[in-house]
Amino acid sequence: MPRSRKQPKSYNGFAIPLQPDTELGMAMLIAEDEEGRHEPVAVASTINEAKEIAQSDLRGRMRRLERGEDPGICPYTYKLWARGIDGDYRIAWTIPATSFVELI
Repeated sequence: MPRSRKQPKSYNGFAIPLQPDTELGMAMLIAEDEEGRHEPVAVASTINEAKEIAQSDLRGRMRRLERGEDPGICPYTYKLWARGIDGDYRIAWTIPATSFVELI
């Protein structure tokens, strides 16, 4: 009788379901504008850390804009890219920048 190889359960390409404090290693937080341009923001190890960094990044961009300085792109969304079970980077978390506006 042939052996069947059971595929490991995958959670959107990750080995486990991602929670706000799941250790992601060196995940990359990227800001993206409405036209698809993107800028790297920082390295984060958890989704919670990425949220804090994204909020701080948006706050800093708004301050630079108020001072008449170039804030870079106007983020539409922040995406956290982390290494999945196949070793490739995939999106672990996405949040619209507008969700931070009332917190700033």
